[in-house]
Amino acid sequence: MADNDAPPCAAHTMTHPRHRSMPFAPRFAALAGALASAGTRADTAAPPPLGPDFAAAPPPVDAGGLFNEAFFLKLGFSFMVGLAVGFALKLTFKVLLVLIGVILVALFALQYWDLVDVNWTGVEAHYDTGADWLSIQLSALLDFMGQNLSSGASFLAGLAVGLKI
Repeated sequence: MADNDAPPCAAHTMTHPRHRSMPFAPRFAALAGALASAGTRADTAAPPPLGPDFAAAPPPVDAGGLFNEAFFLKLGFSFMVGLAVGFALKLTFKVLLVLIGVILVALFALQYWDLVDVNWTGVEAHYDTGADWLSIQLSALLDFMGQNLSSGASFLAGLAVGLKI
């Protein structure tokens, strides 16, 4: 079928330019026809195939309606503490990563210009020691918070949401 011979859209009386190059539409109509003929009841007709413009779009999500005061008041104290801790950890990690990145770029530049000599093996050993210590401290802090709050599951859910937003 040529571009100019495209069948008109059901909602328009004229051929819409956007509908001229839709190779999946004939396949979808053939599939819908095959499914309709293979139906279990002969008196039931298949609905007409829907194109991309006619499919039911999901309603827009109103974030203000979802996250209002009543929503957070119903979640409980443990969830709110987890949310605050997760959000603070996320921001702290981002700031630390930017600072560490700037320091590393500065060290690479200074070493490139032969102004300093960096022992990268020693830096790696200190990093591994510091990462192990930090992992232990964060694990102990999260265990302490989880055990001292009324709902550990609610705290972990809040922590996950805080890290996500």
